[in-house]
Amino acid sequence: MAYGEEAFIKSIDNVKAPKGFHYKPDGGIAKDADYLALYGYIEKEIKDVIIDYSDISPDGGLKAITIIADEGAVFSIETYEGDRVNYYNFKTKTWSAIPYKRIYAQVGAGGSYATSVILPQQTSLKTITINIIAETVENIRTRHVALSEARYLDGSPNVNGSTGSNSNIITKILYQDVIKNLYISTASPSKTSQSTATTNGAVSSNRMILDEDATDPNVVEIGDLIECTGISGGLGTLVTKINPDGDNIHEIEMSEEDVVGDGVAVTFYPAFRGMIPNNISSTTGRAAIEVVSGSSGKHEFSITLAAVDSRGFSSIRTPVTDDLCFINSVTFGAEASPIAGEDISGSTYYRWPITNIANLTNGMELDPSRSGSGGNTTTPTTISNYVVNKTIQELDESNRYYTDVESSEEEDVFVRGIVSTGFISSIDRNGRVQAQAGDVVFDVQQLDALKADADVLVIAQGAGLISKATGMSVAISDTVVTPTQVSTTTTAASSASATIAMTEVGNILVGQTVRGVGIGSTTANPTVVSKSAPTGAANIVVSSAQTLEDGITLYFDGPSNELLITGTIDVRNMPITDTTLYLNVEGFLVAG
Repeated sequence: MAYGEEAFIKSIDNVKAPKGFHYKPDGGIAKDADYLALYGYIEKEIKDVIIDYSDISPDGGLKAITIIADEGAVFSIETYEGDRVNYYNFKTKTWSAIPYKRIYAQVGAGGSYATSVILPQQTSLKTITINIIAETVENIRTRHVALSEARYLDGSPNVNGSTGSNSNIITKILYQDVIKNLYISTASPSKTSQSTATTNGAVSSNRMILDEDATDPNVVEIGDLIECTGISGGLGTLVTKINPDGDNIHEIEMSEEDVVGDGVAVTFYPAFRGMIPNNISSTTGRAAIEVVSGSSGKHEFSITLAAVDSRGFSSIRTPVTDDLCFINSVTFGAEASPIAGEDISGSTYYRWPITNIANLTNGMELDPSRSGSGGNTTTPTTISNYVVNKTIQELDESNRYYTDVESSEEEDVFVRGIVSTGFISSIDRNGRVQAQAGDVVFDVQQLDALKADADVLVIAQGAGLISKATGMSVAISDTVVTPTQVSTTTTAASSASATIAMTEVGNILVGQTVRGVGIGSTTANPTVVSKSAPTGAANIVVSSAQTLEDGITLYFDGPSNELLITGTIDVRNMPITDTTLYLNVEGFLVAG
């Protein structure tokens, strides 16, 4: 390489050149300033900085830094915490409040340089700044590749997503956060909240007439438990049919015959009312997994799911990833935002203002609860684009003997399912939008009564929508649903009687199969027909007479009041806040 194209030689045979001078290839001495005036600088370029920007574990760890640059490029690195409260010493690999000099390095053959930063254990969020400074040393002048800037949706710079620099400094930011909790719970969006109606006529059989349209799922559904004066909800009287004869939409059929007066208020409790854990009132029994924000990995989970007295659960299949959901809560604006041309004669509307549309997207479901937060919703419905087509008719005169009229559909009106109407008012440190007003369009018109409702649920069901809502990818596998065996003991002997006295009947359900020492049957084990009290010591009636001793244990098979749900969840990119996912039990459990 010719003189003027190579770095200064500052030492020969361990003899240093005087300050401000260097050796020429022939061994002579030359002044640095004269060289630079004649030849200028040798230009080198830093092309890229490679760092894994995922959060650092609170337990500490190592972050590798790789500089990709021209061979011979000279740079320095400084690393500090927060507002320069602590500095990293690359030589001793320790942190201190003393502002250490930054490390200087030169890229060798191969065009890369690697180093690392070691982070100690922390108990609070730490912000780590890494500055890579392109240096000019002797006759080598290093620069960064030209800036290619990335920005977040609110317009603020994304320093880690940007490359290059228009100055001699590139800044990168790392975070070391406290541990996050990923909770896995259970929910039943449409079969949790009770509803009410009133009897329209006295009841003296297993049929009941209501003052409401019983075919409306917001009023009653098959499988609801009935409670009113004359019927104890704890005894397990269920709705078995709606409009049983096809001639009266106000009529229901019950699992038991009861005496109920006219004008009596009736409460209908849906299948999963009162189960714990749930998304409304209880976290008992949910799984809690400690996960590092931004990390990925597989974790085992275990949920203990319990029913209220006189209800039980049976599994119809094992839960899968599509049963997982994330639940948002939104507030509706003071009035709907009608779409030009839509029919609003029924005071119903497709488009509604929402105070915060952050992390909502098409396909998410609106709250299907029959009361409470979803009491004014019309479901099932999802967030969806609004599309109206028009028919176009054209004459086809290509045939010489006759003319055809051809019809085709053409899009006439299109409104996106999610439209922002205000500025982004909040983003998190990863650039995810946290607050922004906007309009939401549903695929079913919603009643005017929905206006100004708060805490209305929007459900992101399945892995794809969970990712949209949280930024996290999830999948579950190896799931097992294990029922707890229901058993109790007799408190008295019985002789050829269908009535059996038991120590506790709270977990016994109508319809369960009974087995145990002394239970006799000709074709099949007997089933529970009724019980005399919701809980405590009481009698049960079974489907065939039994002769049993006092103090024997009987086992009740079928729906169980407690299930254990276990499995493995694969998490990718854990959010930077505690996050709860729910198994929507409506897809894989039935209630008894």
